[in-house]
Amino acid sequence: MELFHYFYARGFTVSETKFKKQSPIGKIWQVLIMWTVYFLFHPKIMYASKDLKKRLKGRAVVFVANHTHHFDGAFGPAVMWRHKPYVLVKKSWLEKRGTGKCIALCRSIPINLDEADGAWYEAAQYYISQGFSLFIFPEGGLARNKKLNDFKPGAALISAKMGVPIVPCAIYGDYPMVFGKRQKMLVGEPIESRCPEDMRPSKYARELTAKSEQAVSELYSQLRETYGKCGQYDD
Repeated sequence: MELFHYFYARGFTVSETKFKKQSPIGKIWQVLIMWTVYFLFHPKIMYASKDLKKRLKGRAVVFVANHTHHFDGAFGPAVMWRHKPYVLVKKSWLEKRGTGKCIALCRSIPINLDEADGAWYEAAQYYISQGFSLFIFPEGGLARNKKLNDFKPGAALISAKMGVPIVPCAIYGDYPMVFGKRQKMLVGEPIESRCPEDMRPSKYARELTAKSEQAVSELYSQLRETYGKCGQYDD
């Protein structure tokens, strides 16, 4: 839990930090990715309640989702394009030749998971303040052990700091292309972020982390009960 104390003890601010806007080429590239996602995977996006999509319209939020495939990083932001999400990406991916340049053109925020990285936190604050959302995979990497891994605190930290809700999402399917089953995502009810005055933000963020992990797990269970097993996790 050292990260909680690291960020809150230093009181990061974005007032003196300048961030680049996405370039016109980047915007075009982002649209092409979105079209490709819809063409290849025919996504089916479902909401936990009938009016949830309307309630989320125009709100800056922090989307959190499970992570079992490299395509998740393109799929999640593409289907949530109305919210203009910036996705947290491991810094190592941006350092890869070719792939890194493509990711850099998109709305992305690099994060170094090997150390206490304050740069992503400042960037996230800035983009949320400008009306953008975030898309985060709190497991910190692919769930290679066939189970949902413990969530890391990044999403909760920024949610607690900025007062924006966490929106849990469950991604279901193994990305069959074109003629396979539709890739699905179930969007859950927002977890509102209102830290009580008598509670430390770091403690509150820990509670948010636990709530968001439980919510994603329950959403995925709903999809599995409806559509059956798809090989993402052991049952």
